[in-house]
Amino acid sequence: MWENRQSTMNFNTPPTLLELGRRSLLQDEALTVSALQELPLELFPALFKDAFSSEQSIILRHMVVAWPFPCLPVGALMRTPHLETLKAVLGGLDLLLAQKVQPGRCKLQVLDLRDVNHNFWNVWTGMEDGVFSPDISHPQSLIYHPIQKGKQAVTVWINLSVNPRHSSKYNEYFYQWAKERKDVVQVNCQKIEFWTNPFYDPCLLDIVEPSSIQELEVYEHWDLETLAMLAPDLGQMINLQRLLLHNIHISLNWLGNKEVEDYYVRMIIPLFSKLDKLQHLYLNDVCFVNEHLDQVLGCLNSPLETLVITRCKLSELDMSHLSQCPRVHQLKHLDLSGVDFINLSHEFLARLLKRLTATMQKLKLKSCMITDFQMDVLLPALSQCSQLTEVDFLMNFLSMDILKKLLQHTANLRQLTKEMYPAPCEVYDEFGNVLPHRFQQHCSDLMGTLKVIRQPKEICFMSNICAGCGEYSVYNLEAVLCSCWQ
Repeated sequence: MWENRQSTMNFNTPPTLLELGRRSLLQDEALTVSALQELPLELFPALFKDAFSSEQSIILRHMVVAWPFPCLPVGALMRTPHLETLKAVLGGLDLLLAQKVQPGRCKLQVLDLRDVNHNFWNVWTGMEDGVFSPDISHPQSLIYHPIQKGKQAVTVWINLSVNPRHSSKYNEYFYQWAKERKDVVQVNCQKIEFWTNPFYDPCLLDIVEPSSIQELEVYEHWDLETLAMLAPDLGQMINLQRLLLHNIHISLNWLGNKEVEDYYVRMIIPLFSKLDKLQHLYLNDVCFVNEHLDQVLGCLNSPLETLVITRCKLSELDMSHLSQCPRVHQLKHLDLSGVDFINLSHEFLARLLKRLTATMQKLKLKSCMITDFQMDVLLPALSQCSQLTEVDFLMNFLSMDILKKLLQHTANLRQLTKEMYPAPCEVYDEFGNVLPHRFQQHCSDLMGTLKVIRQPKEICFMSNICAGCGEYSVYNLEAVLCSCWQ
């Protein structure tokens, strides 16, 4: 009842004088443009938001020219790329750059086109405290100043997603605009995503300052040859913090040709040595990891916080190096899901976990073919990982006894907030089908064992896929079971 009354009260709240003034301005574009140089500072953000919402391109363009703050974070308003707004804002930059003398009140240094949360708009439109805080009007964290080139006047921040299957007129327009103005505009890119092989245009980074790139993600079936084309540019990304490579394979043209494979690997791996700021490394289904992991990690110059090596084949030598590599001794997140450990020496993984007892927060060993014997070797080190908040052992082959032992060894890990375990082997028949009554009974027993030791926050026991419905059987704190058993 109160909520309805409150909603009605809000609905009937009359507009303020400032809101009425902005509405009046927006109804007369010529008046608005002529008044910008005299407009009070505090009205600019709210008026810009109003013009943005009503897609008044002419007003937006001229507001860029008169913008009285060092940064214009328009990307925070543009949750999805909007070509006409981009044209208006970049058109305003063109007007600004064309003027030999910068307008008196204009302080614009940075145009931020990234879709990121930004406090600026809430503060200056009165939605948060500290409406006229000078710190908010001058967001130093957004301003990047490498060596100045030519007569550069403005810095533009943007995140790029390059996908030829879904070409973006927004990206195409920006690319052409930036290419024609690279002598006066510096383009910084915090994050770049590349999709779909074969595609990599080295000219793309002609418009981007490579040292501004902090995150690089490569997806969908790139081959080594294409990745090697990226390698020289990768070596210039000296501030790269996060690198994700997904599904990098050998081209069918060179499949089985070890000489060609080694040639491309020699082009790619040494570039890792230039990534001094790299903290998060994700390698998913990457062909050159096998028997080269020592070279990849050996090239790094600083410790990693995140190491994700998933769906990759690793050799004994790879695991040996991983267990003693100095660049992984401070890992907070380790994910080796999909790495087959059935033929690997389990001592290497145990040794690695022992080195990470003071730092590791997330451990994922999903679908690693881990059996009772291997898990038994891991338990002493695992029980000492006092910072663990999340573990994932799904899709491994563990018995009821070893699962109980695992839960007992995690008794003192009080920071665990998310736990994912496989259902015990005893819940399956000889054909691998889940037996509902066994599943419910054994998972209930395991949950009871754990609750005697400590109270879990988020936990589940999950089976293999059910042949009846194609779903996983899940037992959690709410005892959710397979849908076909209902």
